[in-house]
Amino acid sequence: MQRISSFQIWATLTVMTIPIAFLEVPKRQLEALGNNAWIAVLLALPFGLLIYAMYMFIIHRSQTPFPAMLEEHFGAVAGRLLQIFYFVMELGIAAFGIRLFVDFVETNVLPGTPIIAYIVILMVVCFSALKSGVQTFMRTFEIIAVLCLPLTLLILALGCTQPLTPENLLPISNIDLKELGIATASTSIILSRGFIILVLGKLANDWQGMRRAVIGALLTYVFLLTVTVMLSLLIFGASTAQILSFPTFTIIQNIDILQFIQNIDIVFIGVWILGMFATTTGTWYISLLSLQQALRLSSYRFLTAPTALILGVFAIAMAENILEVHILSNIIIPFLYGVVLFFIPFLMFLRILLTSTGNQSAKSIPVQNMD
Repeated sequence: MQRISSFQIWATLTVMTIPIAFLEVPKRQLEALGNNAWIAVLLALPFGLLIYAMYMFIIHRSQTPFPAMLEEHFGAVAGRLLQIFYFVMELGIAAFGIRLFVDFVETNVLPGTPIIAYIVILMVVCFSALKSGVQTFMRTFEIIAVLCLPLTLLILALGCTQPLTPENLLPISNIDLKELGIATASTSIILSRGFIILVLGKLANDWQGMRRAVIGALLTYVFLLTVTVMLSLLIFGASTAQILSFPTFTIIQNIDILQFIQNIDIVFIGVWILGMFATTTGTWYISLLSLQQALRLSSYRFLTAPTALILGVFAIAMAENILEVHILSNIIIPFLYGVVLFFIPFLMFLRILLTSTGNQSAKSIPVQNMD
């Protein structure tokens, strides 16, 4: 398999974390902290560094990529059981991303359209990307990052031209420390979606370049979300922003420069749909790789069709309305991220620290074709 460049690592981490967070984080932080919501996003920087440092350490001290590294560090039986567990959990995370996309489009773009139509459209595109192979969709991730990041920055810059009220960011001293801790954790845990680096890390052609790419992706995440949350406060104020379903989208809908530049929400929708395609494809890919490794299959590609049906049904059945989606977003999904994308890798990290070698010789583990 061909090597992956540092830029591809940055692009992949960016599209795996920002699209979901761009809609989820502002609402969650504004509800928890009000005027001080932006502080929790800034505090995600040190915690994000720790999460990514843990991932990098695991990659450096492992001889196999994920999901084979589960067998390397937990043993053959436990490792293969965990691979099946990851198949189910990653499929569930992908289904949540699809459902968030569907509910956003249904409530803000084309209300009244059956949700099955949106699900089918997104899954067909993701299905095609997965069937084309990892090198192809990684190139697509590069294009999406290069195209969408400047457009997102431009949209935020246009948002800064609206009437702003700096007093809405105060008082900084009036902070509930419990809520600050919860809000910081909920922002930081989304960075664990960069878990895909455990899959791709062994394919990187430059270790130092990969470290710079990881830091760059983290800084991109923190900067974009800090600006977004601060804009929500500066434009609407805490009390108004807290009752908005999607504060980010409302900012964009309100952009109006001399009645000339307006109605640019369609640009944001296009950018965000591309991002959701990328993050769904990446998560689905991890799920398929996990099942492929557990069952010792030669390729993950033929698993794409049968799992697509499971994914679609899961996305429809997981919530009946947008209120249930918000409950999933605020409680269940962050907990799932914590267990699947942080806690189990943390156990792997501890095991590596406490033992000089893996639980099973890497030479005895058949690493399946990742493309």
